This record gives sequence, structure tokens and C-alpha cells, in this order.
Amino acid sequence: MTSTAIRILTGVGLFFAGTTVAAAQAAGSPGGGLPGTGNSTTISQGNRANNAEYNHLIATGDDKPKKEQDAPVRHAAVAATAQDFKAGASLRDIKGTPIGKIASLDGEQVIVDTGQTKIGVPLSAFGKDDRGLLLSTTAEKFNQLVAQAHAKTQGSN
Repeated sequence: MTSTAIRILTGVGLFFAGTTVAAAQAAGSPGGGLPGTGNSTTISQGNRANNAEYNHLIATGDDKPKKEQDAPVRHAAVAATAQDFKAGASLRDIKGTPIGKIASLDGEQVIVDTGQTKIGVPLSAFGKDDRGLLLSTTAEKFNQLVAQAHAKTQGSN
């Protein structure tokens, strides 16, 4: 059907729906449907019922975005290069948890400042995504490795 035919059919349907409601109100009113002679209580109750049904239909509609729509576009992590490391840049683990900041680049290792210590990490352990630099481990595992490295240096002194 063309859009013009649909509009005409919709208009005719609305016209007959309106006349049916008016006739029903007139039949139930003591004044025979003359303006101002209707039963206001019955009309108000009908309006409340119509409004409640409309609100129910609107409230149960599926207007929420789908999970794939509300998730931000994320780019996959790729290997970081020496040019990606700037002093003071934030560093996160693979889950996005902040680990520390980049202190400097020293040859094939990056000096990471955790706030408690500075430790060298091989350049190959880093990646980057659309939010910045990543370390290819979790914060918990990184903290364990830092503690082991400190224990090893304390034992050799």
C-alpha cells in the first residue's frame, strides 16, 4: 500500500473510533449526549482507565538500547613501541586497573613508578589500546612479581 492509502485508512479509522466513543458516552449520559450534560464521574473514570492503559503500554515498551548498542567501541590492544612511552604516562593492567606511571625508557626496558617503588619491565610486556598503555598481566600478578624482585634483591645484599 502506498503511504497515501495508509493515511486515508488511518484517518477513517480514527474518525469512526471517535464517533464510537462519543456515541458510547452519549448513550450512558442522562442528557442524551448534549454538551455539558454528560456524567462527569463516568467520563473521568474512562479517561483515567485510558491513561493508565496508555502509560502501561509505554512503560512496557522495549525502548532500551541493546547491549551491543550501549557498549563503547573498543579497539583491541596492540604491541606498544618505544615512541608510545612518555614519562608520566599512566599504565593499566589488562583489566584496566591503574598500576602506575611510566618513569622512563631505558634501552629494552621501561621503568615503571608504582608509587612505592620503581621497577624495570621488558618493553615486550607492554601493549596499548584506545585508552593508553597496558601491561600484559593483572595488577595482582604484577604486584607479586614486584615483591619477588624486591625479595631477590634484598636477599643478595
